Amino acid sequence: MEQKLGEREIEAEFTLESAALCPHCRQPIESLLVVRLLRTKVNFVSSLPRRGQVMLCPKCEVILTGSLGGLI
Repeated sequence: MEQKLGEREIEAEFTLESAALCPHCRQPIESLLVVRLLRTKVNFVSSLPRRGQVMLCPKCEVILTGSLGGLI
């Protein structure tokens, strides 16, 4: 089942062990959406990674802080 967020593809969805409140919309959430980041342009030689992920609240779609701990 491929999910879309606007025009972006959702790479993964993680279910939380227990519900939490989104710090932005204050709604209870039971899962997090993961979207892939791709570095598209830098004006210098960069040692930063070419790819990454961000986690989103599934209700308000705001980027949340946190770590995936190398799971993906």
